[in-house]
Amino acid sequence: MKKWVFSALIYLLVVVGGYTAYSYFTEGNRASDNHAEHEPQAEEEEDGSGEEHAEHGSSEEHAEHGSDDEHDDHGDHAHESESEVITNVELENEEITITLEDQQGNPMDELEINHERLMHLIVISEDFESYRHLHPEKAEPGKYVVKTDLGDGMYQAFVDIKPSNLEYQIQAHSLMVGEHAEHGDEHVHLEKDSNFTKTLDGYEVTLNAESFSVKDSVVLSFNIEGGTPENYLGALGHVVVVDEKLEQFIHVHPSSKKEPVFEAHFSNPGLYKLWAEFKLDGTVYAFPYVIEITE
Repeated sequence: MKKWVFSALIYLLVVVGGYTAYSYFTEGNRASDNHAEHEPQAEEEEDGSGEEHAEHGSSEEHAEHGSDDEHDDHGDHAHESESEVITNVELENEEITITLEDQQGNPMDELEINHERLMHLIVISEDFESYRHLHPEKAEPGKYVVKTDLGDGMYQAFVDIKPSNLEYQIQAHSLMVGEHAEHGDEHVHLEKDSNFTKTLDGYEVTLNAESFSVKDSVVLSFNIEGGTPENYLGALGHVVVVDEKLEQFIHVHPSSKKEPVFEAHFSNPGLYKLWAEFKLDGTVYAFPYVIEITE
């Protein structure tokens, strides 16, 4: 009996020991397998993190590039047509009043002096026969006035200013004086000059130009006989140009301090009228010319 109990006890110990050894060996293999599976997963997460970082970096780069594009677009748009200054021109009792406002409707009063004046006002009749270069005086913030004696008819007024911190594009403002005769066309059609020599009060001024093309800078050179141009508004002269529809406006100054030579740029072909202003013996004269700009 004792022998049987002892044999059973030995058998039990062998079974328990064998099971323990088997469990230890199996758990070790599982741990090894789990560790082997865990390492590729960690490597995969690291790769994923790297890809996400790269994608995030690409997004930042795109955002910065987009910001630059937006800035460029805004700059181009402002340069083409946007004016941050609103101008209004009214005529009453031979007095022209010009008001300047920002886009919020506040008086705009930050102007830089441009050729000895804060404001130049060019008024041209629709038949192109009357031309006035006026200089309104400041009456109050954002308000300028000037007296004038315009004859009856329709006029276009151009406010030439240089705001300190705002974009500005010159626009035409219509003014009617007295009764306006109705014409078949909105404006009189221009005819190109065949003679570029004009005479006023004995002064003979000839316009010379090598090219009248939109492809080139148009260099306008003037030969003055009978007098020497004097300093007028900080320059030897001024040239104002409008198109046949009295919509486009160009105001240029001499490119030289010694010679009455002007450089103008035209964006569209067509007929234009220009007035070359010179101060001769203390009097300012405006010599008119009609030119044709070709493609």
